[in-house]
Amino acid sequence: MRFKCAILIIMHSITTAKVPKVRFREPERNLPGRSPRTATAEVRFTIQFARAYMAQHVILHHGTEKSEIACTRQIAINGFGIADMLTVAWRPPEKGCNHYSAVEFLQAERPTVRAFEIKLNNWRKGMTQAHRYRYFANVAILVLPVEICMIARTFLSTFHKIRVGLWGFEPRSGRIVPHFTPRPCSAMEPKYQQRALELVAKTTKALPFLQKC
Repeated sequence: MRFKCAILIIMHSITTAKVPKVRFREPERNLPGRSPRTATAEVRFTIQFARAYMAQHVILHHGTEKSEIACTRQIAINGFGIADMLTVAWRPPEKGCNHYSAVEFLQAERPTVRAFEIKLNNWRKGMTQAHRYRYFANVAILVLPVEICMIARTFLSTFHKIRVGLWGFEPRSGRIVPHFTPRPCSAMEPKYQQRALELVAKTTKALPFLQKC
């Protein structure tokens, strides 16, 4: 089932937006034990989280100067899985409109790439998947329903050791509860980060190396 998703670019104010999805075939939906009902529930949960995160981005990352943000979901990087949601945050340009290649954008703007794995219950599997996203993201975070998150929280020391964040989310209220948020660090494989940026740019048309003045 296809969902209409949204883009939100936060510059100086928040506007209504949708979070787009990269159009891939999703092989993980064919795995044993993954029912269509569960998959659909996770998609709804992901979209609700994405909208809440975009609205609260500046608050969640208090003190950040990177107030511009592009967001998409289902980003697939060969060998490292499919991130349920991926965001790119960067500082507002000082003058005019900048045109960059993906490499130039990385070097000039030093964007923060955050990859999110979102699970309804299997937090151990989610933690493992999120850890793989560190190869192309500056920050990897596992997002769970608040009640499941409280169970995973008893293993918070493990999340610290492998540098995977742990957040809870309550979709009815839109409340996001960060239990651990790693500081951004270099992607383990920078060339894959470049690929992730190219996919986000293609999907959202939001990154400055594809914008037109």
